[in-house]
Amino acid sequence: MHGQLVRRGARVAAVATLAFVTTINAAGATVANSPDGTPVEVALNASGIQAPDSHQAGLVSFRVKTDDSNGRQLQLLRPNKGVSLERVLHDLARAVSNNPRTAAAGIRTVGGEAEALGGALVTRQVHEQFTEEISAGTVYLLDFTAFLAQPTKPVVKSINLSAAASSGQNANLARYPHGIVIQRETSARPRFETEDVDNPHLAYLVHNDSSELHEMQLRPVKVGTTDKQIQEFFDAIKRGKQSPPSPFTGPPTGLGALSPDHSALIQAHGLQPGTYVLLCFIPDDHVGVPHAFLGMHKIVKLH
Repeated sequence: MHGQLVRRGARVAAVATLAFVTTINAAGATVANSPDGTPVEVALNASGIQAPDSHQAGLVSFRVKTDDSNGRQLQLLRPNKGVSLERVLHDLARAVSNNPRTAAAGIRTVGGEAEALGGALVTRQVHEQFTEEISAGTVYLLDFTAFLAQPTKPVVKSINLSAAASSGQNANLARYPHGIVIQRETSARPRFETEDVDNPHLAYLVHNDSSELHEMQLRPVKVGTTDKQIQEFFDAIKRGKQSPPSPFTGPPTGLGALSPDHSALIQAHGLQPGTYVLLCFIPDDHVGVPHAFLGMHKIVKLH
């Protein structure tokens, strides 16, 4: 089955951009570890971010947990050369503004100032591991939950990724994902394209095939919920009218923001079977409205 999936056109571009997916293992759907065999352990809660100061570059896995009863969101960032972290965070604060024009300008600027390297939305019950190829240098873990509450007081932890001698491990460590999520532009604005997203315990490759930043929140909804109902809910909010009852039945998990042409493997631990919706709440870089309100949502059923 996995051999057939590789040959499908929708997957070829995504897999090609993920340098560490070099070995297809039909039996394995486990997220690969870092080159030295250990993930970066990250604890995220109201007291801050606990993580090591350094790690090896290359194939890097981040294992993220929280004891916060409300759940928490982590974002991984790397400012472009010559751009300060302070500059990026200043513009990110504009991107989360309630004013659509300000949000659009802010997210456009952030997209040109930094790489968004994914992240994790976790709860007490669900911890996650995301994996990607990252070159040597400094990256920053941002407590995005705290940032949304107080953008002027960002909670950040730096990690220095050091180059390591090649050992040939990366090709052997890679495991082909169970399914794929592609974030792409369509004539109807950004959309999720999925294949084999049907199991709460396995690994998925997420690839941003668009020109904008995108995230992949995964939120539980009532059984029988449709994408039409999700859109009706958002449309009512956008019009300022009384919205229908919320379709959501729990907090989100999933993957943080990815820059265009970036990919990451994501695997959740503790996620329960059920009906979920994929969502992207990053503002559109033209109109400043969250992509989910523009139709970037997709119902999936995890068995």
